[in-house]
Amino acid sequence: MHPVHVTVTNIDFNSSNKTFDISMKLFLDDFQNVILKNYQVELNLGKPNELKNADNYILNYIKDNIKITINNNKPSQKKLNFERKEINEGALWLYFTYQLSNKIETIQVENNLLNDYYPDMTNLVIMKYNQIENGYTLDKHTTSFKIPS
Repeated sequence: MHPVHVTVTNIDFNSSNKTFDISMKLFLDDFQNVILKNYQVELNLGKPNELKNADNYILNYIKDNIKITINNNKPSQKKLNFERKEINEGALWLYFTYQLSNKIETIQVENNLLNDYYPDMTNLVIMKYNQIENGYTLDKHTTSFKIPS
């Protein structure tokens, strides 16, 4: 157990691929506990008895709790592709790409990671777009931010 409940999400615009490259760092135990609470399954990530379809649960949870909206359109979770996961010193790193198709006028990011598990959850988001990097602190009361391109 740890006294701080925080996630860190980095969203970087990749102009050559027309994607957002997304990395997330979460405490492994927090993430596995929220999956157990929401889906009643033990992932056992990084262990010999890791659930065979653990990646499906990871993707479903992330798609339910991270939403990217471009140009005020409905968020398209189909564009979010799970690339890989890594476990390092009690941290779970998740890597995604989000495929962009249109010219970007506005970007809205909603992050509800673990808000349903910890009332004091803080979700830090660092977004880099058009050579500008900004940080946002989100919680259960402020779950999103919007920027013009």
